[in-house]
Amino acid sequence: MAEQILIVMSDSHGAKAVVEKIKEHYQGQVDAIFHNGDSELAPSDAVWQGIHVVKGNCDYDSGYQEDNIVHLPDLIVAQTHGHLYHINFIWSRLIKFAQEAQADICLYGHLHRAAAWQEEGIVFVNPGSVLQPRGDINEKLYAMIRVTDTSIKVDFLDLNHQVYPGLSQEFSR
Repeated sequence: MAEQILIVMSDSHGAKAVVEKIKEHYQGQVDAIFHNGDSELAPSDAVWQGIHVVKGNCDYDSGYQEDNIVHLPDLIVAQTHGHLYHINFIWSRLIKFAQEAQADICLYGHLHRAAAWQEEGIVFVNPGSVLQPRGDINEKLYAMIRVTDTSIKVDFLDLNHQVYPGLSQEFSR
């Protein structure tokens, strides 16, 4: 399997220009681009062309999917915002969603905190927020995931497309 590169953003809360900037920077150069919800944009917006997007708790239009399962070559990505799985309180429902999808990677948002962790052989990634970061890291971030036959590497990048130090994680596949 050749290396696959995924770009993941979330929680843009109306900042369409930020979504467009990230999309334009990577479109045609990566295998897939994801937005994990709370865009507060219309599902018919042209910005979504070429982006896998799901509905967040602040997306009120019924045109969005709640969850998305994306099949890429030798890779299954489960995508959700996370609020419906009560991730503020427990992880078991999100883990079950990812297991049922037979996912290699599970993408979520909602918490506005960059995180990457592995459970039951599945890599879970929250890219943080490109508009309203929360927690200890007060930086607007998104994620780049590099997948090979043997590893899944997650980097978090700032809006200047620079790797944010100290957050990168690499997991065995």
